[in-house]
Amino acid sequence: MVNTEGLTGHVIVEGSPGYDAARQNYNGRFNKFPKVIVYCNSTQDVANAILWVRKHRLPFRIRCGGHSYEAYSLVNGGLVIDVSGLLDLQLNKEDLTIQIGAGFRLLPLYETLWNQRVTVPGGTCPTVGVSGVTLGGGYGYLSRLLGMLCDSVLEIEMVTAHGKVIRANDRQHSDLYWACRGGGDGSFGVITSFTFRLHPIGNVARYRMTWDFSDLKKVVRYWQDWAPHTDPRLTSSLTLPARNQGDLRSNGIYTGSEQELRRIMRSLQEATRPKTAEFHSTAWMEAVRFFAGQPVKQEKFKNSSAYVYEPLSDAALDVLIHNLQTAPGFANLIGLDAYGGAIRRIPVDATAFPHRNVLFGLQYQSYWHEDEEADENIKWIEQFRTSMLPYTRGAYRDYIDAMIVDWSDAYFGENLAKLKEVKQKYDPENLFRFEQSIPL
Repeated sequence: MVNTEGLTGHVIVEGSPGYDAARQNYNGRFNKFPKVIVYCNSTQDVANAILWVRKHRLPFRIRCGGHSYEAYSLVNGGLVIDVSGLLDLQLNKEDLTIQIGAGFRLLPLYETLWNQRVTVPGGTCPTVGVSGVTLGGGYGYLSRLLGMLCDSVLEIEMVTAHGKVIRANDRQHSDLYWACRGGGDGSFGVITSFTFRLHPIGNVARYRMTWDFSDLKKVVRYWQDWAPHTDPRLTSSLTLPARNQGDLRSNGIYTGSEQELRRIMRSLQEATRPKTAEFHSTAWMEAVRFFAGQPVKQEKFKNSSAYVYEPLSDAALDVLIHNLQTAPGFANLIGLDAYGGAIRRIPVDATAFPHRNVLFGLQYQSYWHEDEEADENIKWIEQFRTSMLPYTRGAYRDYIDAMIVDWSDAYFGENLAKLKEVKQKYDPENLFRFEQSIPL
C-alpha cells in the first residue's frame, strides 16, 4: 500500500472505493491506473501534493476537467493532482473582474456570471475545465469580438515546483504570466486560481444553416472569404461531416439583434443557397445551453487540428473532399472555426498563444463505439491531417495530438524559444513534465 502521509484533501488510492470513477478520462479510448488521486480543496492541498511527489519521486499529472484528448492529465503508477475542488469565487462588478478557483467548469461559470449579466469568451463544451481551455488559448463563440479566453486573464496564482505560492500578472512574474496565456498547461506549476476581466453580455442572435454534401466546395469557398472578415460581433463555425453522415452545417452567435444578423448573413445565403436557414434572438445563457447540447456519455475519439492562413485552393478542397468520402466510421467530420476580429488585433508575441493571424482553425474529428474500430479511425485522422499539411500551418494546443511529431513548433511557433526560457527559470529540474510539456 502506498504511503499517503503528507497528502491532504480527499485522497483516493488504487483499489479503494471510488477509484475506478476517479481515474476515468473524457476520452474513453484510454485506460490508465494512477497509484493515488488527490482531490485538492485548497491551495495548501496542492502544495502538499507537490512536496509529496518530490519526496517519493513519483510521476504526477495535473487535472481539472479531465478533458485532455490524449489523457495527459492521468498517469500510470503515479499521482494525479485534481484541482476540480478549487471553487472559490470573488466577483467585483465595479471593476468587472472575477477571481475564481482553477477547478471551475465552463457551464457553472457561465451560469454564475449570467446572474450579473457578464461573461468571459470561453468555449462551448459545458464540462471542460476552465484551466485547460484557458491555458491553451481558449476559443469560443465570442472570440472574434472579445479575443481568446487567455486574453481576458489578468492574474494567475500558481504553486511552484518547491510548493511555494506565487502570483503572476503584468507587474510581477510577468514572464510567467505571458507564458501561461497559451502555453501554461502543466509545464511550469499548478495553477490554483485565475483573475479574469469580465465583459457585459445580454441578448444575442444565433443562426443555423444546412447544405447538401454536394455543395461543399461552393460553401467552403464563400465561407472562408467571408467568416474571418465579417462583423467581429459574429463568430461563425462550419461543420463538414463525411459523405452520407449528415448535412453540412454552419452555426454562429452575433452580439446584436436578429434583424442585424439576417442582414449580415444575406450575402452567404445568396451565394450558397442553403437548404435550411434559422435565426433566433435569445438570451446569451440560452445560447450557451443550446450549443452545449445534451450531456454525453464517455466517448472514444481521436481529434487533431491545424490552422489555415491562406484560403484553401481548389486542390486543397479536393484533398479535403477525398478524405470525407473515404471516412471509415459513422461519425467522422472536420470543423472550421472563424478567427480574425479581436483575435487578430493582439500581436503574435503579446501572449504565448501565437496563432493570431489565421483565417480559421480546422479540427479533424472521429468517434467510435468499439475498441476494434480504433485503429482505422485513428489512421483516418492522421491521414487527413498529413494530407492537408501543404495547405495548413501549426496546430491548436487545446486539441492536443500525440501523433504530431513537431508538436512544439506547431503549437507555439515563434514563441517557443521564450517559453523554453520561462521553463528554465521556473522549473529548471523539469518537475512538471508530461508527453508534450514545454521542454528545457
